[in-house]
Amino acid sequence: MLLTLHTDSVASLLKPTRKGAKPRLALPDLPAFARQTLDLHGLNITTDLLAGATRSTLAQLRERADKERCACLLLIEPEPMKLASEDDAIGNIGVERARKVLQAAHILGCNAAAISIDSIDTEDFLDFSVDRIRQIVEFGEKIDMNLLISPRKGLTAKPERVTEMIKKIGGFRVGTFPDFQAAIDSGDANAYLRKLVPYASVISATTVELTEPEEPVAAKPDKKPKAKQAPTEEPGLEELEAAEDELDEPVGDDALRELIDAVMAEDVEEEIPPPEHKPYELQPLVSTIASVGFDGTVAVRYIGKGDKTKGTDLSRWALEHAIGVATAKK
Repeated sequence: MLLTLHTDSVASLLKPTRKGAKPRLALPDLPAFARQTLDLHGLNITTDLLAGATRSTLAQLRERADKERCACLLLIEPEPMKLASEDDAIGNIGVERARKVLQAAHILGCNAAAISIDSIDTEDFLDFSVDRIRQIVEFGEKIDMNLLISPRKGLTAKPERVTEMIKKIGGFRVGTFPDFQAAIDSGDANAYLRKLVPYASVISATTVELTEPEEPVAAKPDKKPKAKQAPTEEPGLEELEAAEDELDEPVGDDALRELIDAVMAEDVEEEIPPPEHKPYELQPLVSTIASVGFDGTVAVRYIGKGDKTKGTDLSRWALEHAIGVATAKK
């Protein structure tokens, strides 16, 4: 799995704090910040950060991202679209907006764009959505772009509805963009993720509050070596080889055992535990997506209070550890 940056994590740094002021982080500098400061390997950008951007501006951002080896992977439309409306005029506005998002994503070098649907859950509205999303997907096929559906309350709240929608739309250009917070809110995170992740190329790992470990915990060997009086000066390998040459015979097992025991008796390197995510455990969620074979992009989306850079970095650390544990079990 590839850990990447969701720009919700650093949105406050990219927007001016007051009218006329410059943001603390300029958008063109985002790829370098994500790669060098946060140690993340790609960008998932929300469209609100691109307000007023021209084709040239998007192309320049793509060049900066490629140079930093932190490519733009996904463009996210945060405003839900009324694609299920009975009114064709309203529904077609959503179709046109989604096409523009796909076009911008293409210029940025992304391979997908994500949208969400504003609608209550009824069969009729499902059918309206399917017809209009099919139009969007057909446009995406022409420019080699994929469309991801981001579940939200209403029509797409239940994973079964989302998968039903995807099957009705058909083709291989439409998928899902699940989120850890939404999975928790569903009441059965394991079932939620198991149904949506097989259709996902990107997963949003939303984090809210993390506790940084205060004291390191010493890693203990599986078997504790027997207590032994340590000699004032431990024999090194060179000394053992010299003794072997002098005596013209192999060093005995006892001497080698003393050397091994001396090494084992040294202080082991301390291992710092990962940050703890207070609202819900990250490990079960990561283990679930790993168990269904997900090996795509995980977008780090820190939406908590305080220092955004630190919160995002702690999130990366926690998720990196969880991925390591999950993949080691496979």
